[in-house]
This record gives sequence, C-alpha cells and structure tokens, in this order.
Amino acid sequence: MECEDEVRTTLAAVRNPKHKTSIWTVLKDMVGKDLTRFAVPVYFNEPISMLQRIAEMMENEELLLIADKETDSLRRLAYVSVFNAAQYNTILGRRLKPSNPILGETYEYVTKKYRFFSEQVSHHPPISACFAESPQYEVYFNTSVTMRFWMKSLEFKPLGKAHIILKNHNEHYIVERPSSLAQNIIIGTMYLDTAGDTVSVNSRTNEKCYLNYHGKGWTEASYGLIDGYIVNATGKKVYEISGKWTEAIWMTDIATKKKELLWKRPPNPEHWEDYYCFPLFTLQLNNLTERLKRILPHTDSRFRTDQRALEEGNIQLASDEKFRLEELQRAARKYRADNKIEYKPTYFVEHVDAVTKEKTYIFNGKYWHDRETHNWGHLSKIY
Repeated sequence: MECEDEVRTTLAAVRNPKHKTSIWTVLKDMVGKDLTRFAVPVYFNEPISMLQRIAEMMENEELLLIADKETDSLRRLAYVSVFNAAQYNTILGRRLKPSNPILGETYEYVTKKYRFFSEQVSHHPPISACFAESPQYEVYFNTSVTMRFWMKSLEFKPLGKAHIILKNHNEHYIVERPSSLAQNIIIGTMYLDTAGDTVSVNSRTNEKCYLNYHGKGWTEASYGLIDGYIVNATGKKVYEISGKWTEAIWMTDIATKKKELLWKRPPNPEHWEDYYCFPLFTLQLNNLTERLKRILPHTDSRFRTDQRALEEGNIQLASDEKFRLEELQRAARKYRADNKIEYKPTYFVEHVDAVTKEKTYIFNGKYWHDRETHNWGHLSKIY
C-alpha cells in the first residue's frame, strides 16, 4: 500500500535492569478495585501504548491470506481461528503493561500489504477500537475488558468479540477471545498467560471452531497449551486443533489422521530481553522515521513524549511527562463536564452488531481521507 521503512532490530536504549520494584507496594491497594481507574508508575510500562499493542496481531496476518486462498470453508475457519490464537505469542517473556492511551489518541501501521488503524474511543471505561484491512480481509474489534486484582493474579476478561471478514468469500467470522492473566504478581516469577474456552463461528455456513486455552499448570511444559476441534454445519467433528500458542499450532484431519502445521512462532530477536522481550514485529511499532513525521497526525502514539522518553531510557523525563499528560487529560475531562460536552470518537462510530447484538465500534473510513489531504487541524492537542 506504500513504501516501508527500514526494519529496526533494537530500541534507542536497553531497559535498565536496575529499574525494579516490589509490585506489592503498588498493588496492595488495588485488591478488588477497578484497575481502569488506577494509575501505576511509568516503570511498569512498556514503551508502547495499548493502541500499538493491539497492532501486534498483524504479525501473523499471512494466516488470513492463506485462509483467503483455501477452497474448503472448514480450512478457512481453521486459519482464521489460529490467527486469533497466534497473537498471544507476543506476550511471551513480557512482564510490563502498555501505556494507557489518551482519549483521542490514534495509531496507524501501514505496509505494502495492509493498513491498520486504532483510536482511543473511551476513557472510562478505557476502550480502544481498531480496524485492519487488505484486498483480502477486514478485521475489527475493541478492547473493552473487565480488570480485577485477585491477590495472586490480574485478570483481563474481554467484553465483546472480534470480527474477521474474508472479502472474496463473503464470510463474516465472529471470534471469541480468551481471558489474559498476569500470574505470580506477588511471589515467584511473574508471567503473562491466557486461559478460557472460545468459539469462532463462520456466520455464513454456521461452521464452528472450539478452542480451549489451558492456563499454565505446575510445569513449564503446560505453558501455552491449546486444543480444540472444528465442526461442520451439522455438528460433526472434522478437524482437531492442538499445540501451543508459545510454539506452534497443528491441525489433524480426524478421518485420515493427517497432521499439518498451521502456524509456527517466529524466532526471538537477538538480545530481546534487553528490549522488553519485544518480538521483531513489535520493535517496529514505535519507530518514528522522518517519513512518518511528515505523514502522521499529532495524535499518533509515536508522538507521545512519555513513551519516547521511556524508549530512550530517560525514566525521570518519562515519569514527568506521564504526569503532565495525565493532568492534561483531567483538565480536558473537566472542561467537557463543565460545559456538558459529550465526547464522540473521530474515526469510529458506536454500533450494535446485527448478529451478536453487542456494542462495538465501526471504522468510518475518514482517517485515510484526512491522511491523504493532511487534514489534522480538527484533532485535539492531547500531548
């Protein structure tokens, strides 16, 4: 869709290993509370925002291209379902949280094959909406979640489903998402995990894929386990799914017992532990090149001063900027409240899905027109 920038293999600075603290000192006051209203120190953040974190799903977009080429609808369903599962591989090794987006914050990631866009559409509760498209597919969902602290873990339970459309087949897939968890936050080595039962449905054929994400048990071998099966429109099991979202996912034809690899996790970049355990794809997300400086709106996550300082290793400046941006948010919120102004997103429209009956956000397409004309004057100064 446009030229791509040079791939970077490092960040501007390594994460200082001395920047450690007792999580308990921060979390002991969070027990049973709504974490969407709880601010945490900047050193608990990664140098990316949630808008960029969502874009990590596009690391495996080739699975959707494979699905588009499949003539068998059950195989298309398999690749769509694995696309959703594979995105969780990016949490491997990571222990920090993305920055909370500011209301009105935006993010784009455009390549020769696809374009991705996200916007922070609500502050309380915090909701990020996203939309990705290529000639073959569309993907959209929002990040509305419930978050709770339960002494030993943090649970992030998604509200609402992801939607994936394969254009050439006129198929709309509705995909459930598992819960994400931060485990061992008080004692032991903290790690991120995902768990729960999910269903992906081809709404045109009513074929379904059932996947069970097994939370880690007592052994390392259990980490990332996933299994399930695919049924046809009559409910007959045709394929079995097995593997790990941390390594690889396979599909087995129940009738022939033939097993094939659907997805394999890419290798970690060299010295990835020094750079927040970011995969190679994630290392690109906050890269601000001279070309992008001329194209992007001032609301893009790459212009966040707290994130930029954090990526560059300046913790004090990052902390100061985080506080300044939070004060700007409070002032903007007070102004809207005092003047009875209802906030409305710029590039997404609230919508009730006809199939799921759930509230979601639909991309209105205006961002790409504004980008082409460089019409950013109507966007708020949020940084």
